[in-house]
Amino acid sequence: MKKILSLVWVVLILTACGKQESAPVATSAVAPAPMRAEVASDMAQSKMAGGAEESLTEISEPNNTAIGDPSLKKYIAMRHNLTVETSAKTMQASFDAAIAHCEALNCQILSANFNKEMPYNPPSASLSVRVPPRNVEIFLTGLAKNGEVIQHGRNAEDKTNQVVDADARIKNLTDLRDRYRAMLTEKKAEFKDLIEIEKALSAAQAELDSIISYRKILALETDLVAVDIQFTAAQGITEAGGYSPIGQAFKDAGRVLMESIASLITFVVSALPWILIGIPLWLLTRKLWRKFKAKT
Repeated sequence: MKKILSLVWVVLILTACGKQESAPVATSAVAPAPMRAEVASDMAQSKMAGGAEESLTEISEPNNTAIGDPSLKKYIAMRHNLTVETSAKTMQASFDAAIAHCEALNCQILSANFNKEMPYNPPSASLSVRVPPRNVEIFLTGLAKNGEVIQHGRNAEDKTNQVVDADARIKNLTDLRDRYRAMLTEKKAEFKDLIEIEKALSAAQAELDSIISYRKILALETDLVAVDIQFTAAQGITEAGGYSPIGQAFKDAGRVLMESIASLITFVVSALPWILIGIPLWLLTRKLWRKFKAKT
């Protein structure tokens, strides 16, 4: 029994040291997902064995390796930011065509918003998707056919360290969990020792599930390319060029006129009760005053 307890304490000390050496993972970015131990073990052995799994980005970019260490793969999170200009009348059709094209290319739609045209605001739309790397150019070409791309920004973030650290922690936690399971099968273990091992096993399994969920988030960011699109309406003749001040003046004049009428209506409605009470009261006061003067 002393040997078993000593082994448990040694494993716990090694686990704590491993946590201090590994980079911390933000709890806000990790969404712990309950997972059976068998599923976690299969994932660790099939997808994570010997390092991180090969992503689509790596396949499409074979030269994406670390400098000085060809065996270390690079995991890059790519993002495109575009502004597409269309006419106000065709914006809805362009927006729907972009969504349909995205679905045909097996991409993930994260958000899609469309704001209809209002009296003082033109229509607008936004679309956020994740596209497989091989289909990015096809998707962007389709966008250019349905509108004019007036802004296109690209940025990349290297997440190799996070991926390598997550894979290493998954491997270590999987080994630790398996050792705890082996301890539970010891026939000579006492009940008190089994309780301690069960607690340690539960903590290791919870941490393993958490880091596996975080690894899935990293996989989404590195295996797919994020594309954020803003749809804007093209300005009319009176809104662009040298005539823009005149067009804006007409718009402002109409708005000021409507606001003045609205203020007048509000004033009349708020003063109406006082008028209904004040006029009869004033007439009664005047009548009594005349009677009083006539007596004097």
